[in-house]
Amino acid sequence: MRQKGSMTIAMCMMLSVMLGIMAAGIKLCREQYARVQAVNAADTGLYSVFSEYERDLLEEYDLFFLDSGYGRGAIDAYHVVQQMENSMALTLKSGIRGSRQESCSITGYRLATDNAGEAFCAQAAEAVREHLGTAAVKRLKEYLGNTKEVTEQQQAQKDAGAPPMPEVQAPEETVQENRDAPQITSENNPLEIIKRIRSMGILGLVLPDDAVISEKEADVSVFTSNRNLQKGMGDIKGRESGGSDKLFLQAYAMNKLGTYREPGNPGALDYQVEYIVGGRGSDRENLKKTVNRILLLREAANAAYLYTDPEKRAQSGALAASLCTALLIPEGAFVVEKLLLLGWAYGESLLDVRQLMAGGKVPLVKTGAGWQLELSNIGQIFTMLQEGQAKNTSGLDYNDYLQILLFASSGHSLAFRCMDMIEQNIRLKPGKENFRIDSCMECLEMETRFLSPSGNQWTAVRNYGYDM
Repeated sequence: MRQKGSMTIAMCMMLSVMLGIMAAGIKLCREQYARVQAVNAADTGLYSVFSEYERDLLEEYDLFFLDSGYGRGAIDAYHVVQQMENSMALTLKSGIRGSRQESCSITGYRLATDNAGEAFCAQAAEAVREHLGTAAVKRLKEYLGNTKEVTEQQQAQKDAGAPPMPEVQAPEETVQENRDAPQITSENNPLEIIKRIRSMGILGLVLPDDAVISEKEADVSVFTSNRNLQKGMGDIKGRESGGSDKLFLQAYAMNKLGTYREPGNPGALDYQVEYIVGGRGSDRENLKKTVNRILLLREAANAAYLYTDPEKRAQSGALAASLCTALLIPEGAFVVEKLLLLGWAYGESLLDVRQLMAGGKVPLVKTGAGWQLELSNIGQIFTMLQEGQAKNTSGLDYNDYLQILLFASSGHSLAFRCMDMIEQNIRLKPGKENFRIDSCMECLEMETRFLSPSGNQWTAVRNYGYDM
């Protein structure tokens, strides 16, 4: 038996409203799904782009950067966008068909060299914090601060000149030695010997005859610090480099780059920390400049000691008087004594640097117990340099003196010369001959337009960086 049914007008109207609500809900869900899918695609695209970080930079230098030049040099924005779009396309095709990408563009990025190398310095500082710890760097800062104060005082004492010494009775052996001294000639005149020493090549004096000096050379005009650099775009905030990061960067350079005493991995130059000090295009010239600066530090320290040692002042005063008598200018004794003291300090400094270059140590402040060169034997300094001296086990070594020189350099020079060496070393890798560190991105912002299933347009602005 068939049964008849009926609906009231009210029920029909209720069902119509419910169906409309359900249809709107389905449409809204689809729109929201498409929106979430679009945002997920934009994030995934950025993650995919930054997954192509420069691996040699990370493995050798603990630096996280995307080489946006992809080994070809200049920033390749088209390739970056293409990588982003290819990755987004895979996400947009997955699941229920949702939104569709219409356009993609770069709206901002930050490079390693922007703002005086801020991104590079921050990452280098982070690497040092992880390996050494902040406490160790703090102790290094205190030590170098004290060392700087001492060296500045020594330099001021040297610049002020030898103060007049009170009349003191010279030791009997000194008086007797001066009486028995041979007649001063051009061959044994200390002033002539000192003049001859100063005119000689410094490396030939402080390095042993069998020392092998690297002859590597590089064209510094193409280095990061000397060329016009690519610039970032937009206003992307990243981690900031604090004032103390200079010290972290100094520790980073000593840890990652090679020196004369402790060569690192083969690179464009072997003496890479010396390049930071010297800034020249050859290992020989950088080593020469570095040694000369260490020599100046030691000369100031030794002169400061000589000025205050009564016994040595008595020796220099007696010899100055003898020289002035021989030259018939007795009134010039004080000037001659000053020249003798400076020459004596220079000769002692050569012996100090010779020890450093051989792996020995030299105290920052010299005392009588550690003094090597006697004024009466200054003519034998060539023999003493050739034979070398016993290595001291206390004091500062060659790398410690490099730390002092780096501490005195500017933060800008330290950062960019460090980047010079890293860039040139990466260029030695196969296929990376055109690598540029000013193509390395740390942060990137992308703007992508999507079209929803209903025809609405959305814009997603997303950014990502290794500092996040």
